Amino acid sequence: IVEVALGLLDEEGIDAVTMRAVAERLNVTTPTVYWHVVSKESMLDRVFDRLCGEVELPAGTQSWDNRLREVAQGMRAVFAAHNDAARLAIGRFPMGPKGLAVTEVVLAALRESGVTDDEVAFSAFGFFSYIVVFCHQEKIAPLAGGGSDRTEALAQIRSYLKQLPAAQFPQLNYYAQSLTSGGLDRRFAFGLDQFIGGLKSVSSKG
Repeated sequence: IVEVALGLLDEEGIDAVTMRAVAERLNVTTPTVYWHVVSKESMLDRVFDRLCGEVELPAGTQSWDNRLREVAQGMRAVFAAHNDAARLAIGRFPMGPKGLAVTEVVLAALRESGVTDDEVAFSAFGFFSYIVVFCHQEKIAPLAGGGSDRTEALAQIRSYLKQLPAAQFPQLNYYAQSLTSGGLDRRFAFGLDQFIGGLKSVSSKG
């Protein structure tokens, strides 16, 4: 059931993942699927846990900050490989064994950073939220005019920003180039560096 649901997610997106659609692909009745998973949300939870199992976990011998970077890059790779996977993850707490294993690694790394217990919990939320939201946006935008060429879309946005009246929008006009260039890899790494740098700053003050 989980593998079929994941196949639907990859091919058609999360909206196509229904109990009926899974049943049809398995050539069984919908009540048969309900017998094994009590609801659509329960099924999606299991799909999410299946995806978490694809995240490569870093060795515990690495420094805490490098472990966080590896988990982040691993999650991004999984989200990139599966259509709508980041959207599936939004607001979903990992309750399955594979998801819990990822969270355990992150919590251990954050604890080693030297921040307080509450700050570990808050930082974990921020860490996962950053990755999920970045990866979701990475999948869907910016695609001006409904096209599929990201470079062309960014060029259109850049041109628009540069044409704005500088007296009214001086910052947008000035940063038009920077806002529409730089590459997603660099942007993702920059955000991680700022997050980790912030943790180091907080822990040093404690």
